[in-house]
Amino acid sequence: MERSFDDAVAAFLNHLAHVRRLSPHTLRAYEGDLGLLRAFLASSKSKGLLDLELLDLYALRAFLAARHQHDSTTSTLRRLSAIRGFLAFCRKTGRVKHSVALLLESPRRPRQLPRSVSVDEAFALCDQPRKSSPSSSGSTDPLALREAAVIELLYGAGLRISELCGLGLGDVDVDARSVRVVGKGNKERVVPFHDVCAAALSAWLSKGRPLVVTAASGDAFFLGARGKRVIDSELRRRLARLGVEAGARARVHPHKLRHSFATHLLEGGADLRGIQELLGHASLSTTQRYTHVDVARLTRVYDAAHPRARTTFTKPAGRS
Repeated sequence: MERSFDDAVAAFLNHLAHVRRLSPHTLRAYEGDLGLLRAFLASSKSKGLLDLELLDLYALRAFLAARHQHDSTTSTLRRLSAIRGFLAFCRKTGRVKHSVALLLESPRRPRQLPRSVSVDEAFALCDQPRKSSPSSSGSTDPLALREAAVIELLYGAGLRISELCGLGLGDVDVDARSVRVVGKGNKERVVPFHDVCAAALSAWLSKGRPLVVTAASGDAFFLGARGKRVIDSELRRRLARLGVEAGARARVHPHKLRHSFATHLLEGGADLRGIQELLGHASLSTTQRYTHVDVARLTRVYDAAHPRARTTFTKPAGRS
């Protein structure tokens, strides 16, 4: 019985990796979610729950209830997505007749506005790798050149960190000022970038990458110190440290630069549909989150500028 559950999970993860081409980060998350479900079912009094045909709605609700005190709403929604996707796969492959997960209700996701850095903070962060470089005059620090190129590309093209780490040499055209990106769901898009970003990428290619390239580098565009394709965790750590050194008000992470890319484009007058295409969002509703950020900014501008908004209201005497 246990092996049937494990085999189904293995087949599902293989499907996600090679057919749907989901990112390694998503695969790890789904594997962890289904591992927690398996552990819960195995610890239940009825070991028969590990038989997929005997898995019912009550068991799934009990699992989510048991996780409620530990999980945020976002984690719960992801676990639901993992379970629904897994049981839908099992139904399509004939492992179960019906997917009971379809009857599970989702908690309401709290509306969270994307957090971004200011334009001044973004500029300071872009300049920080050069300032932090320990290289002496006349020498080259390849990692500083890499970090400069990474930050310029995250902020200048709005890439996800997984998209950036997956870039190959043939994906970046410095002369044409564009990068070919394979995003979520294996969807491809081409994103332009500006001249400053092009200069940073060119410096990395000509002066930085040759100093760390090895036989194991392949066609990876961004490399780690040992010459292998750089991993996202390394870039996250470096970016957080550079953010502190640049004086950012809050922790800087790659997705915050993606949010900043979209927010600053919108503030500059860019079309929402165009921003959607640049970000690779499947739905315009996802991109529309940034309109709330812009409205909040406009409200502050309005309150500070409009003469009636700056007028203090005094309640007339005699009115309650």
